[in-house]
Amino acid sequence: MRRIGMAAAVGAVGLMTLSGCTTVETAPPDTPSTSTVQQPVQDEPSDTTSGESSDSNGSSSGGTAAGGADNDGSSGGASVAACTAANITPTLGDISPSDVQTTVPLRYTNSGSVPCNVTGFPGATLRGPDVDGLGPEYDLARGETVPSTTITLEPGAAAVADLTLGTVNKNDERAWIPTAFLTTAPGGTTVMTLPFPATVGVQRQDGATHPASYIGAFSGPVD
Repeated sequence: MRRIGMAAAVGAVGLMTLSGCTTVETAPPDTPSTSTVQQPVQDEPSDTTSGESSDSNGSSSGGTAAGGADNDGSSGGASVAACTAANITPTLGDISPSDVQTTVPLRYTNSGSVPCNVTGFPGATLRGPDVDGLGPEYDLARGETVPSTTITLEPGAAAVADLTLGTVNKNDERAWIPTAFLTTAPGGTTVMTLPFPATVGVQRQDGATHPASYIGAFSGPVD
């Protein structure tokens, strides 16, 4: 470094100090708007939470449309993202009326172009007529099936979660007639809506310890 000799008269030097501040804000998601169509309808997130409770005690706790279990997004040494509403197509199998219970497969098909992962339970909610004190939505509990390890779905492959319904004749005084089935991928909040046949009556057992209606854990993959 060169040293410069000081002049006889030393000039005054003004110092200015600058300070900075960074603020990060997260905008709340839009309010969802669902509709019943023959193909799944993807709605915007209905709340600011990401994922559902990690409770896995089966039917002792209610499940909601916000997915059942967080996915770490990994499979072995390869990095595979969790399946989301953007690359999943859900479908329900045929629903037959019964005086006791009926089981319906809920199929999650990877409709994307790259592999994705699922694990745990999907969110499962029935929507129908408003019931005083209960509202129009019936959140289904999780079954007692132990979730499998992470399931990697190649494009076109599917994972299946059994939907068990406590059904009654639609003319039974206990019958509640849903009009739509709502589901979310594990860890997700985007609601996908499927039609529900108006010929099936369901018993509402909100808050029951062992309800007749519940959602099982994913198994698979299947073709």
